[in-house]
Order: sequence, then C-alpha cells, then structure tokens
Amino acid sequence: MENQNIKTIQIDGVNFEYNEEYDYERDGHVFCKKCNEQLDGKPVDLLNQRMIFRIACECDRKKKELQEQRERAIEVDRLKKSCFIERKQEQFTFEKADELTDKEIIRKAKRYVENFEKFREDNIGLIIYGGVGSGKTYLTCAIVNAIIEKYLYSCKVINFSQILNDLQMGGFNLDRNQYINNLTSKTLFVIDDFGIERDTEYALEQIYNVINARYQKDKPTIITTNIDYKELDRQQDNLTLERIYSRIREMGVPLKIDRNDRRRKRRDEKIDRAKIFMNGD
Repeated sequence: MENQNIKTIQIDGVNFEYNEEYDYERDGHVFCKKCNEQLDGKPVDLLNQRMIFRIACECDRKKKELQEQRERAIEVDRLKKSCFIERKQEQFTFEKADELTDKEIIRKAKRYVENFEKFREDNIGLIIYGGVGSGKTYLTCAIVNAIIEKYLYSCKVINFSQILNDLQMGGFNLDRNQYINNLTSKTLFVIDDFGIERDTEYALEQIYNVINARYQKDKPTIITTNIDYKELDRQQDNLTLERIYSRIREMGVPLKIDRNDRRRKRRDEKIDRAKIFMNGD
C-alpha cells in the first residue's frame, strides 16, 4: 500500500522524496520537523543520472550514536562474559580500587591501558607480584575491564588450576593442542595467581605448553603471582621450571604491589564488629 505521507519536491530540476509526517518544505528545500536541519544535499551526477541524497540531520545523528552505544555496550558485555571466570570480576574498576592505597601503582596501571596499542604492538605485558591478599587480581581485572571497554579487544583471565582441571577432565576426547591454542589466542591473556603448587612433571609440562604457546603468538600477557620477582630471575635446578621462568621474564614488565593482606584486614574488622555486637556495647 502506498504511503500517503510520502511527498515529492523538485529541487534544481531533481525529484526529492520526503515524509511529511516528519519533514516539511520551506523555500524550496526539505527540513526536519524536530531539529529543523536541512535534509536535501547538493545535486550530484551518478550513473548518468542527476540525484539528490538525503543528509543526516541532528535527529538521525543522535539516533545513530545511540544505536552504536547500544551495540558497543552489548559487545562489551559479551567480551566480559567470555573473559572472566567469576562474574563479580566484571565490576572491578580503577575507581573502586580504594583498598589499593598505593596511588602510584594505579597510575602505572592506567598508563598501561592508555598506551595499550603501543604495548600490544611491542608485545609487552605485565608481571604483577606481591603477597597474598595484596590486590593483584583486583588490579589486573580492573586493567582488563578498562581495555575491553576502551578497545573492544578479546581478553581471557584464567589460572593454571582451571587449565589443568580442564585438561584432566577432558580426557581423550579433548584436543589439547586446540584447547591451548584457543585459550592463548586472545588479544590479552591473563594468567592469574601463577605458582608452582602442583609441581609434578605433568603439571610443569602443561604450564610450559601454555606459556610457550602464548610466547610464540607475540601477544601481551599479564601474570599475577605471589612469587617474588627475584625468585623468577634466579637460576632454577629444574630445567622445565627454568624454561617457564625464562619465558615469563621475557613476557612482561615487573610491577610490585607491596600491601598488607586486605582479606585479613577485612576479616579482622568483621570479627571486631561481631565482638562489639555480642558484647552489647
């Protein structure tokens, strides 16, 4: 059925259609009823025919911007869901990192995000090390969230316990090479809470396979660990362990978080509040 609102006006001898429900004529041109911007452009010759194309008005531009924002938000949400093991990590931000009182560490982390394109090109990651509960994982997830939101890059945060469990649970049905390749193909790869707790030869071999696969891809990696960087830089008796540490040293800039155990502090504060309540003070 023909739309009765569609009208045609001749501009410089060229027919131009518009919808009078949303647009209006004035002085031989067509304007948007809402923002009053002109909608007809200059006549152009195209395929031996003279034509006038519609110009996006302020309303069109705002509509397009909102649509792009919605699509971007959907993509950010998708990337975060595929990145983190725990949903709460999607909410970790620099602004909420109040417990990381060392502002210099946060400043360096923000600089890494701001200059990530350069670090990505040069394959420069981070080795974030410090004591238990110092906030390494929180800071790292804040970095990853910021990179996803700013660049829309695919990232993955995982620890070796999860990787080893996946490899063992997969059994003979799992293509281990394909699993490791898929895992290490992200733009930014994060190995959280790195340590050699399961120091069997099998575990060391799988850890090396993951580290080496990522190393060969020439993509930045962030590693968080309780191991002091001096230990990573020390010669190891175990050849596989030495190869792992050697790769790690080449993969990132060391960043030390020297904070007290935040979890212990929260626990003590909770216990103190409970004591006050139980004592009736």
